[in-house]
Amino acid sequence: MTSHFFEGIDGIERQGKPRDYGLTMVIDWGIGLHEQEDLIEIGADHFDFAKIAVGVSRLLSNDVLAGKVKKYREHQIEPFAGGMFLEYAEVSGKADLYLPAIVEAGYRWVEVSDNLGTVSVTWKRKMIRQAVDEYGLQVMGEVGKKEGLESEIPFPDDAQGCLDTGAALVLLEAAELVSEDADTTQAVEAVVERVGLEKVMFELPGPWIAGVTAHHIHHLRRELIALYGSEVNLGNVAPADLVSLEAYRRGLGVNAGEIKHEA
Repeated sequence: MTSHFFEGIDGIERQGKPRDYGLTMVIDWGIGLHEQEDLIEIGADHFDFAKIAVGVSRLLSNDVLAGKVKKYREHQIEPFAGGMFLEYAEVSGKADLYLPAIVEAGYRWVEVSDNLGTVSVTWKRKMIRQAVDEYGLQVMGEVGKKEGLESEIPFPDDAQGCLDTGAALVLLEAAELVSEDADTTQAVEAVVERVGLEKVMFELPGPWIAGVTAHHIHHLRRELIALYGSEVNLGNVAPADLVSLEAYRRGLGVNAGEIKHEA
């Protein structure tokens, strides 16, 4: 096998796939199959999960959705439907249809959240347990609320409850990460202390949160890597930002030249 043009100038070493930590989740807002193929060709080694955002799974045909799920999984990338789709199913009285449909579509992971305020932590824990025990799914349990909504219980208790009822990972809602409230910052840190860094995936914010720009997103990912290291779990990464994020993780991005290595 021919060596890479830049063999030996590798930056910070990263754990290869399948990874236990240093996970990256890309957010897929319904990109076409050609764009998905391009993303996989360029970046398959650099991401582990793909969130098919909100209720986009309903808007794609069966063939397109199943093909998209299959294509991701062929490259050790686990797709999952956004948690707000399950919340919509619950408030619409259709939650009993949701998990069977998830399995039929080919998903092996599911997000369970309580963002809307009209669903409870008790309901979230019940759905996590049901997804694991009855459907054999792996679960991402989300902690935190959309902007302007109050959380029902403290973040650390919520995160621990997600794991205790069977979730494999805890997602920290992006709106919490851009908060300037000191109590919120302490609560986020308390989640890490309670459940461990490897069990937490920090969701990056996006333009769906008021006032968030590309600068805010890039600043936050730099801050999280500075605080927790290059192997921090990061989610909601835009497809166009995937490779630049991996470069930054390895010290080959805009931080190139800042990190010194022993000879």
